[in-house]
Amino acid sequence: MLIKEKDLNNIKQNKVTLVKNFFTLEKKYDFNLISDLIEQHEIMVKPRSDQDYKLIGNFKDVFQMYKVSNHIHELKIFFDFFKKLFRYEIDSRDEVDLFFNFASQVGISHSDIEDVFIIVLKGKVIYRVFNKNYKDYELNEGDLIYIPRNFQHKVLALTPRIVASIGFYGERIYNKNERKNS
Repeated sequence: MLIKEKDLNNIKQNKVTLVKNFFTLEKKYDFNLISDLIEQHEIMVKPRSDQDYKLIGNFKDVFQMYKVSNHIHELKIFFDFFKKLFRYEIDSRDEVDLFFNFASQVGISHSDIEDVFIIVLKGKVIYRVFNKNYKDYELNEGDLIYIPRNFQHKVLALTPRIVASIGFYGERIYNKNERKNS
């Protein structure tokens, strides 16, 4: 895992931050892994376009697989790394979810109520982040993007993809010196 000091400071200042080559994949993340997780652990999967849990039916949907950190050791390490590095308060909703799609896909514009660290495990993705205008961030396997809570963005999956979304709902705990400097 590699985060340069400049990127670290940007994240601490709640700036959208792209980290190229954050890590080298040790595990092969593919759709066989998704299938194995569903079959072996009965993890909930939900199409993002529908509020009800159901079987995978429309392969043009984007799917969300909930709470996978206890099933994929490498993702648990990332979760713990970010939690400790940025000292997030404990919140029971903090977790790692997988998002995947089987075809190129453009998601809806949205903002999240939590800070998210998104790591591309398979595929090529553009994250479009809106401010006064918008900025596109292109990510490949092993890349990371940090999107602070309440930043509007959308996903443009250029290929089938699998991404890990590590979300923290709690606030960061800062010591007095850090508060004075921020």
